[in-house]
Amino acid sequence: MKIVLDIETIHCTKEEWARLKGIALLCEEQPDLMAAGEAAEQDKEYEKSCFESTFCQVVCIGGIILNDAFEPQEAVAWYGSNERELLRQFWARIGQLRPSLFITHNGLGFDFPILRNRSIIQQVKPSVDISLARYRTDPVFDTLAVWSNWEARNRIKLDVLARVLGCETKSGSGDQVADMWKAGRGKDIAQYCLRDCYVTYACYSRMNFREPLDSEKVLFSPTLIEIMNSAPPDAA
Repeated sequence: MKIVLDIETIHCTKEEWARLKGIALLCEEQPDLMAAGEAAEQDKEYEKSCFESTFCQVVCIGGIILNDAFEPQEAVAWYGSNERELLRQFWARIGQLRPSLFITHNGLGFDFPILRNRSIIQQVKPSVDISLARYRTDPVFDTLAVWSNWEARNRIKLDVLARVLGCETKSGSGDQVADMWKAGRGKDIAQYCLRDCYVTYACYSRMNFREPLDSEKVLFSPTLIEIMNSAPPDAA
């Protein structure tokens, strides 16, 4: 089995972020221009924290499961506010599937380090040990890393790569996830995440000289699993 993966994250509250960093929150509405400027810089730093495993929260994990012939078997997304249970269910499924290949875009630099560190924080032991070694395409094929030859200066966004390769493109931007979450649109985040999985699958296919199936044939009947804080705190 193979699986195409993508995750979506949000940042913790500003108060929790400051507590974890061990700093005091600053206010932009101050008469002192220097203090106001420092507060503005602090706000910018906080906004970026949704992409840091120390301060973020995983609110969605999406996957497209493929058989060994690369035929789509299922599209599934776990989403919701109970991060611990979300991670537990995800790793349980991965333990059942035991994929021989994980396909991602920036998975080596973002998705898997986030999943590893958030699992440590939530004390959910991963069911498989995934090597994040660079300069290889097994067990993780990272379309960003391969396309850029692991060079930061050649990093490419997923939607740009999709357009270059003539694939269907993304349905939005990861920058919109925080606002979608605040608006209670968890299901929309899950669908957006699965769309990113599809685009990654399509790019991977083209990079390996395969013709990708259309999105409606891959995302034909998605399974969306909502995990709320009311979920039972089962042992990891």
